[in-house]
Amino acid sequence: MKKKKSSGIGKKNEELLQRVLVRRRKELCIRGGGPVGIGNPLREVLARRKIGRQLQSLELTDLWKSSIEVQFIERTKVVSLRNGVLLIDVSDSVLMSELSNFHKRQILRDLNQKRPEMEIKNLKFRLNAKLGK
Repeated sequence: MKKKKSSGIGKKNEELLQRVLVRRRKELCIRGGGPVGIGNPLREVLARRKIGRQLQSLELTDLWKSSIEVQFIERTKVVSLRNGVLLIDVSDSVLMSELSNFHKRQILRDLNQKRPEMEIKNLKFRLNAKLGK
């Protein structure tokens, strides 16, 4: 049988300390907290200000521009990457048809060779007439 270590503050003070600790824990639960690691608030700030998305968007744009022919750069724009599908805005239907029918496989292959961790599975083109003007 183990003997409980004595804290040296006396039994009465130890009981009082225990009650204070229990009350303090309840107060923290009610107010929602206590000490929080720096990682969670930092993630919240990044998410609120959409910094991560902006960085990913810039990275995707640079990757896209390096994977397509120069003549298509001004007439296309990366919109988003969701569930492995890279959404691209295209200035006109002729270019959209050309990219999806003749260049899609090569572009997809090139994107995945340059950045395999992004796991881009498909390209989807969307008409946006405001581009290229």
